[in-house]
Amino acid sequence: MADNGRTRRRVLHTADVHVISVGDKACHSLEALISLAIKTNVDLVIIAGDLFDYNRVGDDLVRFVAEQFQRLPMPVVVLAGNHDCLAADSVFGRTGLWEKCTNMLIFRAPQGEIFDLPALGIRLWGKPIATYENDVYPMVGIPKPEEDGHWNIAVAHGHYVGDGPPLFPSYHIKKQEIIGSGWDYVALGHHPVFECVDTAPVVACYAGSPSLSGNVVIVDFAEDTGVQISRHSIWESQEGLI
Repeated sequence: MADNGRTRRRVLHTADVHVISVGDKACHSLEALISLAIKTNVDLVIIAGDLFDYNRVGDDLVRFVAEQFQRLPMPVVVLAGNHDCLAADSVFGRTGLWEKCTNMLIFRAPQGEIFDLPALGIRLWGKPIATYENDVYPMVGIPKPEEDGHWNIAVAHGHYVGDGPPLFPSYHIKKQEIIGSGWDYVALGHHPVFECVDTAPVVACYAGSPSLSGNVVIVDFAEDTGVQISRHSIWESQEGLI
């Protein structure tokens, strides 16, 4: 259904899954959230960093994650976080293990890049963490969105510092960077608990870790109601509108 040119869309947003080894709690959480994405018929899945707990995980775990993604009938977009950054030893560099995941998109450009999904009417921007070093600024360089009938979603992994001084040496995401971006939604990762940090004029939210909370965020986009956030349990069909 379209409203004034933009089609209603539903997106599952998660982050900080931190899978470590096959069969651990995080793997069960990943399986459950994939099943929820299928059950709720979302149009897109976003993982906003730290899918893996570190880059030196075994190939068997990468195969497990790839098999889970292949269950999805919709695209899955992955941003590298600080734990699974795009360094030389990146888990996302094992291309042979990912080749069957034709529905997976990984942000790889250190300066940030845009994915256009015209079939969904969705545009995404993400700036992956590409180093183990400090001085990483996840939203610096975000372009202004085009107004062409797409929903515009930014994906970032870092510390929201609001208007105050930063408490950490890196990974800063400032309030002005979010509200000045002009994007419809900013899918955040790095904090393990749910938090909606901005609601106007741009909605920005930490989904929290499904491995700790048992929840993910589902975002509904519609012209008449705007961007609506709901938390869903990955273990049972309960939801609460924020």
